[in-house]
Amino acid sequence: MDVMLSSIFEPESIAVIGASSNEMKWGGRILKNILSGFRGPVYPVNPKEANIQGLTTYSSILDIPYDVEMAVVTVPASSVLPVVEECGEKGVKGLVMISAGFSETGSAGAELEKKLVSIVRKYGMRMIGPNTLGIINKSVDLNASIIGRLPSPGSISFITQSGTLGLALADWTIDMGLGLCKVISIGNKADIDDTDLIEYLNNDPSTGVIAMYVEGLKRGRDFIQAARRIKKPVIVLKTGRSKKGARAVFSHTGSIAGSDEIYSAAFRQAGVLRVDTIEEVFDAALAFSCQPLPRRNNVAILSNGGGASIVASDECERQGINIVDFTEETRKKIKDILPEYASSSNPIDTAGTVSYKLYREMINALLIDQNVDALIVIYVHSPMTNARPPADAVLEMKQRNHKPIIACWMGGAGTEEGINILKSGCLPNYSVPERAVRALAALIKHREFLERVKIGDDVPAQRCA
Repeated sequence: MDVMLSSIFEPESIAVIGASSNEMKWGGRILKNILSGFRGPVYPVNPKEANIQGLTTYSSILDIPYDVEMAVVTVPASSVLPVVEECGEKGVKGLVMISAGFSETGSAGAELEKKLVSIVRKYGMRMIGPNTLGIINKSVDLNASIIGRLPSPGSISFITQSGTLGLALADWTIDMGLGLCKVISIGNKADIDDTDLIEYLNNDPSTGVIAMYVEGLKRGRDFIQAARRIKKPVIVLKTGRSKKGARAVFSHTGSIAGSDEIYSAAFRQAGVLRVDTIEEVFDAALAFSCQPLPRRNNVAILSNGGGASIVASDECERQGINIVDFTEETRKKIKDILPEYASSSNPIDTAGTVSYKLYREMINALLIDQNVDALIVIYVHSPMTNARPPADAVLEMKQRNHKPIIACWMGGAGTEEGINILKSGCLPNYSVPERAVRALAALIKHREFLERVKIGDDVPAQRCA
């Protein structure tokens, strides 16, 4: 693992340069967030104040009589260069450069960014940013960002080139009940870039899944080579597909988007899962964080509503997932379990019948079928049914079997109790069948990448939180 990147994500001590008592300012908000969880010493730096948020404050980082491993810089761009020079003299190893006003603003800002990088490298430091909203590492309770609400700990690490998107997604994952490990607003990528980060996260024991929002790659070839060596799932939302989108990318973080077709081909060659929407990023990440990989691409679908199962079947066909034929033994079991008027072919429609016993016996019969590699279980809510019993059945069967199970509890109000049961058992649940199928497709595609694309023979059998 890169020791210098560890100094940023797991520092022994932190200085906040540009710290403030006013929590409406960047330096005040970030300092408060760091103090809310970080267990090491924190040193505010501001020449205009003697005490900030109850802490002794220093006029310069050079005045701090203790070692400082990482510094968060929030001063205006015009003041950054001398501040970073002092950080280098102090022996700081890592920087999180919140300050904006660099390459994203045009040629003058780009020239200032070059000078910044020159100083960083002169002293052998590493830097996130500039133009970043900060970083979060839940495994050490470090929130060096402006993000206020934090999700629960999990195995998903998220790299985003858009800081505000990271802010919104952190809130979204809380509502989804999705745990995160690290959130990294990468900004302009003047020093540390996507390649550095995926290599670091590949060796990070707390990270199981790497999710990314990418506008452009500065070291495309290096990124692809690094991604091929990484066995953990790498899920990428790459924007800038349209001409106007590509222009917006450059004005946002100064990145050149490049040919969209080239990116797609390169991602396939590296075993990177490219998705089209923010929703798909986290739908796939959720599945990876708590489900094993399927052995093949044969799926069984169980639903109490025929329409929902047909929607799922159509999406399976679009995704190249096989709606498998059951063994003769399984077909006999299904006919014995289901009411006479229900459909026993795949996809299975229970014709509205819902009970713990029915779902438990059906799931058990399907999972022990040697032809079935994965199972999608759908529950469609109605005033006549209870969302919890089928969820209890899914959870029990998940604990007894090592095949992936993807859930879809539909209906909104009235499904909450069942959905909470699924969340408690680390079962991925989606509100509509299409999302459930696409999440399963991501698991299948990554398994194929491991077999055909990734360098090395050690193919992991299972992902878990």
